[in-house]
Amino acid sequence: MSVRPATPADDAAVARICLLTGAQGGDATGLFGDDTALADVYATPYLRGPGGFCLVWDVDGEARGYVLGTSDTAAFQRWFVDEWWPRVGPTHRALTAGDAWLLPSAADPARMLVPVLAAYPAHLHIDLLPDQQGRGAGRALIAAACALLAARGAPGVHLVAERANVGAQAFYPRVGFAAVVADDAVVTFARALA
Repeated sequence: MSVRPATPADDAAVARICLLTGAQGGDATGLFGDDTALADVYATPYLRGPGGFCLVWDVDGEARGYVLGTSDTAAFQRWFVDEWWPRVGPTHRALTAGDAWLLPSAADPARMLVPVLAAYPAHLHIDLLPDQQGRGAGRALIAAACALLAARGAPGVHLVAERANVGAQAFYPRVGFAAVVADDAVVTFARALA
């Protein structure tokens, strides 16, 4: 078990992990019109966009979790709306209640522009398959991502977690993140890197 940079061979595994953890940490299979929609918003763009990175939790040569994100959220958001989503978005049709919120929100040019962006310009997402949770993988992935972002010069990193994901709400403070903004649906956590 180790943390390593993702390679193009990991693309399908990253998309699968996103789907299998995409419902407040549980399986999101069937919640969207097709099972690639969620990953096309929250995972695979980070393998290609500006400042993007992906580190995987490797178990016997297989990605079983990841941390991914970008060192420059504002630049990534512009690229996502101007280049990625116009190309990928039309491949997804609104067929379910999940699509009804996911697809329009992906096209929102302000979606990733949280109030704390100036102090914490990087952001990340972390997902681990259930059999890897509670084994130190999350802590190792967060440490590696924060080191990578600090080396890139990012002064801070943030992430957004749904309130309903109680595991995430408990985990982030244990790895150095503090809640900085909250509403009824989500909490934004942040961590200084410099």
